[in-house]
Amino acid sequence: MISSNNIFYHELIGLELKVVDSSNPSLIGLCGTVIDETKKTLLIEVEEKVLSDDLGSNQQNHFNLIYKEKLIQKDVSVFQFKVPDGTIVEIDGKILLNRPEDRIKKRYKKI
Repeated sequence: MISSNNIFYHELIGLELKVVDSSNPSLIGLCGTVIDETKKTLLIEVEEKVLSDDLGSNQQNHFNLIYKEKLIQKDVSVFQFKVPDGTIVEIDGKILLNRPEDRIKKRYKKI
């Protein structure tokens, strides 16, 4: 089972993610679900609200949810992952700079 102690040795796809720090200011605060991972990037699915064109008769604002994919570099960002037990884990992206299948071979210092 994935936990805050062994998150490095598990698949990140499917976990909720938030970018808490980055050298790219437009990425800070970005939240979504990890849908793909490569050696240097994470692809996340982000939910965005878009104003609907159909205003109807009551003239209230209606929003549609759309999903966009955002590509984030690991080495310039700090992430918060929500593991299945509800715990929030903060990880520097530089630690994740490996292919997912190679992370299980690597030894990490106790965090």
